[in-house]
Amino acid sequence: MPATAPDAAGTALAPDALRRRVRAAWSRGEIGAAFDAAWATLDAERGRDAKALLADLLRDYPQELPLARRDDYLALLTDPDVEPNMIGVAGWHLLLRGGFADLPEATLAARIEGDALALALLNEAPVAFAAAEGLLARLRRWLLMSRRWGAHPQLTDALTAQAALNGGAWPFDEAERAALTDSPMLAAYLPPRDAETKSSEVGDPVTRAVTGQYEDWPYPQWTRITRRSPSTLPAAFRNLEAAAMEQVPADADVLVAGCGTGREAAGLGWLYPDSRVTAIDVSAASLAYASRQCARNGIANVRFVRLDLHDVVSLGRRFHLIYCSGVLHHLPDPERGWRALVDALAPGGVMQIMVYNRIARLRVAGARRLIADLAGEPITDDLLRRVRRRMLDMRDHPLAAHVLLSPDFATLSGTHDLLLHRHEDPFDLERISCAIEKLGLRLFGFTLSSPQVEARYQAAYPGDPWHRDLPSLMAFERSQLGQLDNYRFWCGRSAPARHSGRA
Repeated sequence: MPATAPDAAGTALAPDALRRRVRAAWSRGEIGAAFDAAWATLDAERGRDAKALLADLLRDYPQELPLARRDDYLALLTDPDVEPNMIGVAGWHLLLRGGFADLPEATLAARIEGDALALALLNEAPVAFAAAEGLLARLRRWLLMSRRWGAHPQLTDALTAQAALNGGAWPFDEAERAALTDSPMLAAYLPPRDAETKSSEVGDPVTRAVTGQYEDWPYPQWTRITRRSPSTLPAAFRNLEAAAMEQVPADADVLVAGCGTGREAAGLGWLYPDSRVTAIDVSAASLAYASRQCARNGIANVRFVRLDLHDVVSLGRRFHLIYCSGVLHHLPDPERGWRALVDALAPGGVMQIMVYNRIARLRVAGARRLIADLAGEPITDDLLRRVRRRMLDMRDHPLAAHVLLSPDFATLSGTHDLLLHRHEDPFDLERISCAIEKLGLRLFGFTLSSPQVEARYQAAYPGDPWHRDLPSLMAFERSQLGQLDNYRFWCGRSAPARHSGRA
């Protein structure tokens, strides 16, 4: 029988009621109440959904982690069911509030050497908090230049693990570079790269350039996925629009088009164990990374194939469900790539598409102007570290500050993807609408970025519960109520008409 937790009046609430309370408070913008209910849910049941819900909150509101929950947070950070990249920032907020930032190097090194949470944060996820990175990079320099690494073996090992997680992203100076010769600290600065098989040159110039980027810097870097309770596709779609999704079976053929390093494919394979997931990408290095990580996570129902998505029909099958996230806007002709995917969609099939929002990307485009003098140089690890140093040194500039908040900035491959990508062609809602019409698709609805944004939209446009009325979405985006982030939406092909069997 599931455990219960009391509400404010002392009445016992079951975990499912507590989860509803979390979402309701979050929708109202009552974040403190949402956290209280989320922690109560975790106390009542240590199930996957409770952990995932709390992780979602900590990702969006990392500053809300209280000191009293330090041990519970450490258990969550190291839990095999939770993706540590989602919640790492919360831990650094907690530690820096606790006085870490004010300690001299020798004291800080001794403090971290004996601090299980600080060591776990370094070992589990890239440090995606600029203030913490600056502090730790200074500490790393002190260990190297003072040759005190032997007195702090756990800290040194954790910094080495961190460098492997972030790809060697932290900038360093020429004195450090000189001191690294034959130093045991070398891997804490410059982690060894995996010797991956790389793709031969393929396709048009844009495709070749983008493929080359991901061959040298596979993206994104990840270790674990957040494991919500496994489900079936019909059950998942029941809350989207039953009539539109009834053609998708539990044992669906699922395509992940442009899977990169396989994080999304792994999540789908876990969440829908009855499905058959095919994941394609043009980068051999990314696919090797994906296969390795899926094996480590025990995800066995994903098949990886090196293939340009324009050639997806060569797989010789139609897919009930196609996911294409963060890919179309990097193609030389996004609509042509989208058409190739539609040609591989089964009648009655469904697509989830994510593309960059042209308006939301304006700040990133502005930030790129801050590094315009570097952008023309050949891209190397050292250049990416110089780009990162420029942004860190300009952290008071509003555009640089925006970049520093992105989790992509925490890694070398993410910095490349964010600030020096070879090709980017963002969308707006009108362009999406035109493409859907030309491709003969039906829009099922947009996924909004949080329960709070969704509640604001529903309050403004109560007649559009599925978030698919484009004039309303355009008005919402223009208003002061809130701007849409990257566009994530569902669309699909009409199913063949059903016949009664009577003449």
